[in-house]
Amino acid sequence: MTVPIHTRVELLAEVDDRVARMKSACGQFDQGTLVEAMTVAVHVRALVHHTDTTRALIDQRDLTWVDTAGVPHPKNQSGAACLTLMKIRSGPQGYAEYVPKLGLYPPAPIRTRDGGRIDRGSRIPFDHWWTNPVVRDCDGADYSRKQLVLALANELVASDDPETTAARRALADSYSLGWVLAGETGGAAGKTFERNPVPASVRQIGYEVIESIRQQRDILG
Repeated sequence: MTVPIHTRVELLAEVDDRVARMKSACGQFDQGTLVEAMTVAVHVRALVHHTDTTRALIDQRDLTWVDTAGVPHPKNQSGAACLTLMKIRSGPQGYAEYVPKLGLYPPAPIRTRDGGRIDRGSRIPFDHWWTNPVVRDCDGADYSRKQLVLALANELVASDDPETTAARRALADSYSLGWVLAGETGGAAGKTFERNPVPASVRQIGYEVIESIRQQRDILG
């Protein structure tokens, strides 16, 4: 059980501490320690995800959330990773890798779940932000921020939350994505995290959370 936070000062201190630790994990990810995406996921989960036994630090309904992804085009069934960019490594061992957009996303509008368009980086309601599809695997299965965060967070700090169990199972079932989870199809052995969009996507989710809190810190609590 978590200890309830009673005052706004306590809440802000707890949020600031959690954000600082998430920024540290993001920095390590950016320096090449890609497994830190799991740490980022743990911090995002603590900030926004309620369970039957724990409360998120932030009442998400009070905030709107920075969206740098939009949703995949409904006619694109060949795979999509809306939170990331593709970087091509040159040379004889060249390959493509997924990298988070961070604040360098193009100014083009993005598609909403209702079929409309908004500027990339606009803020949207939490339910849309948390449950919109943002990754589509090679078989056409969609995954939301919620599923990516809960599945990756569980690899580092296990939870008996039914939603976490369902999210991990859904991601593990993906032929093209599931190997990012330890113990699934041999884990990441023989493969590299940068060739899977999930870690970079979770890093970008961390960016969105940090930006959302920074822009609206005055209304927390």
